[in-house]
Amino acid sequence: MVERLLRRIVPSLSKLTYNAVFSRLVDITDAPLSALFQETRSLPPNHLRIRVGVGKKILNNQIRYLTEAYWFWLNAALKGYLSEDSTIVDIGVGIGRSAHVLRDYNCWGNVFHGSYIGIDIDKEMIDWCRSNFDAPRYRFHHSTDASVSYSQTGSGHAYTIPEPDSTVDLVFSRSLYTHLLEAEAENYMRESYRLLRTGGWALHSAFCIDYPPPGMGTWHTFAHRVGNAHVESLEVPEAAVAYTQAYLVDLAKRAGFTEVELQRNKVEWQPTLVCRK
Repeated sequence: MVERLLRRIVPSLSKLTYNAVFSRLVDITDAPLSALFQETRSLPPNHLRIRVGVGKKILNNQIRYLTEAYWFWLNAALKGYLSEDSTIVDIGVGIGRSAHVLRDYNCWGNVFHGSYIGIDIDKEMIDWCRSNFDAPRYRFHHSTDASVSYSQTGSGHAYTIPEPDSTVDLVFSRSLYTHLLEAEAENYMRESYRLLRTGGWALHSAFCIDYPPPGMGTWHTFAHRVGNAHVESLEVPEAAVAYTQAYLVDLAKRAGFTEVELQRNKVEWQPTLVCRK
């Protein structure tokens, strides 16, 4: 009951991080931990970490930023989705929560020496990534799509990722489709297919109505419809979006993918759409 009430009052925590007073207050909370632990001093400011999603860990999400992506890359390596010289596109890169793991990877002298391309709708986060990851192997593009949650009006045209066709080994997004309405969801799936080499993989996680998250009924309801999208808030529709399994699979197949599977596990709130070109 309390969680549902909070959700109504603040339908999008990301939107709150554009408030200067809120941002300053939450950024100040980083100081004590930074004084104690050197590992936390190079992290992006807390208001940007909150903007990409921290669950309920508003003031103590540093470890989450540092460690959350490890399971993703371990699974991707075990499944053969990437190698040490892969070209990777991360749609919804945010503040590099996935990118920093590959950047810092060094196992007995083995390092990631491929290319990493990050896309995001938020210019402040893109600017932070450009300042904290080494170009040209790490490059970042600002999407011109519109979003109420991320305070961007958009260009009015479908965004084209400025990278050549058939040059990428892995395209992925983590919780991007939870913030996309149909037009953007379809566009990024088409872009994923266009960018991939034959045999390349696309991995996109999403909320799925058929397999609701544990917070369904309290934190999440997805009570409203905008086309095929089930949304939490009509005021801020991109704040939380879910689709049916049938729609997600059809979305990938219409983009051109022939191998498509929605994979689930007991730990993650969002199944992953796994597609091969």
